[in-house]
Amino acid sequence: MAASRKGSNSERELLKMFVGVGWNCVRVAGSGKMESAPDLVAGHPGKLLVIECKSSGKPAIYIDNEEILDTIEYANKFGGEPWYAFRFDRTEWHFIPAHSLLGSNKVIPESGIKFDMLILKDRKTM
Repeated sequence: MAASRKGSNSERELLKMFVGVGWNCVRVAGSGKMESAPDLVAGHPGKLLVIECKSSGKPAIYIDNEEILDTIEYANKFGGEPWYAFRFDRTEWHFIPAHSLLGSNKVIPESGIKFDMLILKDRKTM
């Protein structure tokens, strides 16, 4: 499967997960082509996540600082929290705040928190 198709399918899967738990979520048109646009914007009252999605079959994902800073800047302008969502083949989605990636730039399958923890973290504000 082509990388762009794999990425689009992954984004759609994650969008459905957010919608399935009662959040609003949209894919950003042209996100792979516009420099700082995120892949997804998800939210519920009192919470807005600006999410860049990554999926890979390799043992690690490397994200350069410029991309991370672009994601942070976009989220700040939009009034949301910058997050990276990532999934390695045959694993669950995990999430990590973009700020946490600055410096290390490396994501491994054990990094971050699972989707359920991200959602539970904000149940009190729903």
